[in-house]
Amino acid sequence: MAQTSPAPQAIQSLDVFLNALKVGVIVRTPGDFNAFSFDEAYRATGGVPILSLSFRAATGGLRKDPKPVSGALPPFFANLLPEDQLREAMEKHHAGAVRPGNDFDLLAALGADLPGAVRVLPSDGMKVTPQDSAKEKPKARFSLAGVQMKLSVMKNTGKGGGLTLPLDDGQGQYIAKFPSTAFAGVSENEFANLALAAAIGMEVPERELVEKSDFEGIPDDFDTLSEGKVLLLRRFDRGPQGERIHIEDFAQVFGVYPSRKYEGAAYHDVAAAVNAAVSPAAALEFVRRIVLAVVTGNGDMHLKNWSLIYRNDGSTPALAPVYDMLSTIPYIPTDSMALSLGGERSFKALSAPRWKSFANRARLPEPAVLQAVVETVAGVNEHWWHLPERTVVPAKVLERIDAHVKVMTPILNSCAEK
Repeated sequence: MAQTSPAPQAIQSLDVFLNALKVGVIVRTPGDFNAFSFDEAYRATGGVPILSLSFRAATGGLRKDPKPVSGALPPFFANLLPEDQLREAMEKHHAGAVRPGNDFDLLAALGADLPGAVRVLPSDGMKVTPQDSAKEKPKARFSLAGVQMKLSVMKNTGKGGGLTLPLDDGQGQYIAKFPSTAFAGVSENEFANLALAAAIGMEVPERELVEKSDFEGIPDDFDTLSEGKVLLLRRFDRGPQGERIHIEDFAQVFGVYPSRKYEGAAYHDVAAAVNAAVSPAAALEFVRRIVLAVVTGNGDMHLKNWSLIYRNDGSTPALAPVYDMLSTIPYIPTDSMALSLGGERSFKALSAPRWKSFANRARLPEPAVLQAVVETVAGVNEHWWHLPERTVVPAKVLERIDAHVKVMTPILNSCAEK
């Protein structure tokens, strides 16, 4: 049985696992430096299963251990943690065990249920708990990257069903994305956009809209004042029996901190990485997904909203299913692309010359990229106007999405011109 520690400072070392395989250790050194080093047995494998492409050397195998970082975790691990509102809620939930703004403390508290197959556990078997732990109720110990209020949840199997948070060592099978007080109908918006992605042949997680009243035992720290539907998504980094499937987002791939998710790379960099690490076909699928974001007005597809997934033995990456696919234009009418495409971010500037520039920078065949643009726009227009899920989207939100699709269709169809 795990021991308990009376204070977060007591834990100085965290073991890093991919499922049951130890891959390395994070040590907190004097002066609040955090150093990660690979386990020698894992290094001897050449880095298989893959923890992150950012750790892979161009010549094969693993790079040297990254340099210690002052006051922060190395980027790969920093990107496993929640941001902004969700981070503040989790820090409040673990007050006494996690000092505000301290990445190491937070990772130690949440490391048992991180995105993908990574687990980060105290090296000596201790568990982060506050000093008055005897009075404490069980804690939620999951981490989901991003800023939106979203929870890792599980379905109750007993009488009455319902949804609840996994506590302590429990593990969620679903992500619940709660409505926003600032953006009306955001759950319905994303639900419809994911349905559109599925309709045009993209890989999309299972999804449904549920009521807030379906949830039980949500701690006050995670409650939102907003009313409306909750979007429930099946976690694609968890298998049917709860097995962990490794994933990494492209902030991790490029080794940049979450604060640089809008500027750490351009779309052609992501496409080139997918082309090299996965396949040319996957790179063109990535192009199709960018086009969907452009035509529907999704200005938030930054580096953390694209991921690779490592199924089976974890040695071969593939594009992860689509996620965070919603239209931002209804809420931010002047919004633009999260990353640069062919040197531009403005939606209306993304005519054929920008896509040709993108193709050349990504080293993808120009005709194939232009064809992917035209075919995706055709698929959107074939399905969007009759999509059953349109009916759940608030009228004003739907009106603005529709107007953007109509504006962008001829601009993107310039790619069909010879």
